[in-house]
Amino acid sequence: MTVNTNGGGLSGRFFRWLLVDASRLWVAAYVLGGITLLSLVLAAVGFLTPVPSSPMYFLYSAILGGNLTLITVVISINQLVLSRELGAPGDLRERIEKADAFREDVERITGDAASPVAPADFLLRLHESLAEMAEALSEATRDDGRTDELARKVEELAGDLESDANDVVSTIDSSEGGDGRSASSRVFEVVAATLGTNHAGQLRRIDRLLTSERDALTNRQREHLDALRELLLYIDVARKYFRTVYTEKELSYFSRVMLYVGIPAEVATAAMLAIYGGVEVGILQPNGLLPVVVVTLVAGFAPLAVLFAFVLRLAWVAQRNASVAPFAGGESGYP
Repeated sequence: MTVNTNGGGLSGRFFRWLLVDASRLWVAAYVLGGITLLSLVLAAVGFLTPVPSSPMYFLYSAILGGNLTLITVVISINQLVLSRELGAPGDLRERIEKADAFREDVERITGDAASPVAPADFLLRLHESLAEMAEALSEATRDDGRTDELARKVEELAGDLESDANDVVSTIDSSEGGDGRSASSRVFEVVAATLGTNHAGQLRRIDRLLTSERDALTNRQREHLDALRELLLYIDVARKYFRTVYTEKELSYFSRVMLYVGIPAEVATAAMLAIYGGVEVGILQPNGLLPVVVVTLVAGFAPLAVLFAFVLRLAWVAQRNASVAPFAGGESGYP
């Protein structure tokens, strides 16, 4: 069953842009733009001031300590991600053998001599095979010449499967191109192409046909239904695996960006604390320091903006992939 993730109207398009389509750095930049406007308004009305004041000093102190904790947590997350890539030779060999066995199973059911290695091509081939098998099931039903309720159910099931497969194929095809995008972006496009799909309902319909109507089905119909059920499970395994790959890549990238942004933010915040101390003892004059206050305050919130942008999409992807076939998670739409 295909779940609608496009949303309706302006609200749906905005949430899709925020959660899926937009670059995470652009989302963080827009958040910082909003913080900059708010800071300028507060400075204009006199709430932000370089004059020695306990509230501003405590605000910078809180930002300094909060960002330090945030960077520490991000480093811990990065270590957790890296730990998944480490292991003893036996463990690594077992993982490789299981991955190779999965590829062989897919090649057996799709009839390919060698399945693609790129995530987008691999998932594309799976859904092309799904469309082909659904069409074969529909042809077997038409060739049987029956027009009863069972034939109608089989035709509807085949049509739904073919429609879902074609939607994913067109989405992957439209997202391909040598435009210099990062590997993480390309893997996410594969994940995003299947975010709106959940075949739990179709698996249930196949199981009901194979159990309650097995004697009424022809041998060709039973063979096609068995193959479709197996392929749907392989598709779910593949998209779950690629979601794992995307999550690892995105968390690693997020950790790097956080360090790039967090260290300068900490330095700027610490320098501002020293400036406030100098103003307080009369070493520095507050005249002309207001722009510095605005810039450093925005810089202090930069790590939080990066955290918001990256974790928002990671959490949404995890929410949309929480269920494992043949169970349905019941999640649909935005946000």
